[in-house]
Amino acid sequence: MIGTASPHALMSVVAQSPAAVAVHDKPRWLAIWAANHVIEDPVGSRPVVGGLLDRHSGERTTGALSRFWEAFIAANDIAFDVHHDFVSGNRVVRDVTIRTTLSSGATVQTPAHLLYELIEEDGEVRIRRMAAHWEVAPAFAQLIRPSFANVRGIIGSSWRMMRYLGIAGTAGLAGAVVSVGDRGKQVAVDLVTRAQHGDATATARLGGTVPDTLTKVIAAGDTVTASCTVNGSPAVLIVTMNRRTRRVIAVELFRDANRAYSRQLRAVGDRTA
Repeated sequence: MIGTASPHALMSVVAQSPAAVAVHDKPRWLAIWAANHVIEDPVGSRPVVGGLLDRHSGERTTGALSRFWEAFIAANDIAFDVHHDFVSGNRVVRDVTIRTTLSSGATVQTPAHLLYELIEEDGEVRIRRMAAHWEVAPAFAQLIRPSFANVRGIIGSSWRMMRYLGIAGTAGLAGAVVSVGDRGKQVAVDLVTRAQHGDATATARLGGTVPDTLTKVIAAGDTVTASCTVNGSPAVLIVTMNRRTRRVIAVELFRDANRAYSRQLRAVGDRTA
């Protein structure tokens, strides 16, 4: 749990991730994560879990996190365009666009919503969980356009994943292609639309706060996220649902007055860090 940490303090910890990635400081990046951490990048893929026995080293170490760095961060450059930040309790949500430059020179732009959960550990605030909501298929589609840089980028990225993650880990990333999809997006849009038209059940499901027009709607795993506004102020909506039935299980709306913490950050990496 977080004790008296201010929103600014939480944002400062979150900002350390892209800052460390920007200068390829792997030890600094590893140090910001809690011992028992979870990285879902993207949501729906096989998560990176810390605190478990690492089969490669035979110890409970940051081995899996280190291999994540080597597979997705070490060889590439990325810029985070941070549009808005939201702080709620021990969680930070970032509305971003990620501009990735692979080692081959190929580039990819990825709209995303990043959710961080923080805890206090050994007297310091650290990241316990990071869930990166972005869609694999549109990102990959930018690399299949015929060009030498794109071909080299796909080959290089695939080689690093196989080397550091193995077949199972690489397959775990591919699993993120399957999500609640367009049908799930429509469920989220319909929920908001009904609330906008006065549906009491939909409004209650949204916690009594009805967002304005949804933009940047993303389906990842069992969730749909969307940028939106509430009374003219930026917000992010996260809808969790049953992946098979698209039944809505939980709805969260992130909005607060901490807009001063929004900033433009530049970082380096192949995936969101």
